[in-house]
Amino acid sequence: MRMPGQGRGILTALPSYVAAVAELPLSAQRTDGANGAVVVVPGSGDWWQGLLAARARGAVAVVIADPGELPRKALEANPWSGGIPVVVERPRLRPDVVADAVRARGGSPARIITVECASPGAGLQAVVRDGLGWARSLTQGTLTLQACIATARGRIALLNSMSAGGSLPTTLAATETAAAAGMRDGGLLQLLALGEVRTEVIVDQPAGLMRLETSTEDGIWRASAHYESSARLALRRALEACASGEPVADLDELLEDISLTTALLGT
Repeated sequence: MRMPGQGRGILTALPSYVAAVAELPLSAQRTDGANGAVVVVPGSGDWWQGLLAARARGAVAVVIADPGELPRKALEANPWSGGIPVVVERPRLRPDVVADAVRARGGSPARIITVECASPGAGLQAVVRDGLGWARSLTQGTLTLQACIATARGRIALLNSMSAGGSLPTTLAATETAAAAGMRDGGLLQLLALGEVRTEVIVDQPAGLMRLETSTEDGIWRASAHYESSARLALRRALEACASGEPVADLDELLEDISLTTALLGT
């Protein structure tokens, strides 16, 4: 039971989240038990079973830290029935940067969206998934796969979304690259939303870069960098969800993006 004046218990051993707890001394404190705590589930490995186990052990919320891909059948075998808020940390798809992008467009609809993804090996799935998440966020509608062509090292796909402005085509090119010596994982992602307003998003995880640029008839606006770590943002959102009781759509959106990625890549 949490005593008045104490922060919510956070169960984690991940260094980035240990640091995030230390940065939130009034609202969070580390704990050794899952019951009544926010449990951080590492995104590597079988994070789906980690999510189910955390709920079974009495967690009041779960954070999935930068989840990797899981086969769709693993998710279907043990469907999620809800009960507690689930916040998903997706460093390539930060909700604060997405909000900046949507706000900067000022309600102006995109006419076409292009997404380019590149990553070595199995990491390509997660980059494509988050590229589709960016497209979904900017179209504010459900993407459907229309056509897909396999290339020597990737896929080229045409998708469609029904938005307030009508049918919105989205193209995606995914390329598997050779891993350079000493290169960190993470991949490259570039999105262009074209219309009366032009939005460009570049995410270069190996270089630690996320850039958002919006072009209108009044000029070019470059979003300021967000210095809050991705882990701290996710943890803070989980604490807010516990306090407010408001639903969190992160898991549903992640599963939607995973399903579309699976259909596109044939994994």
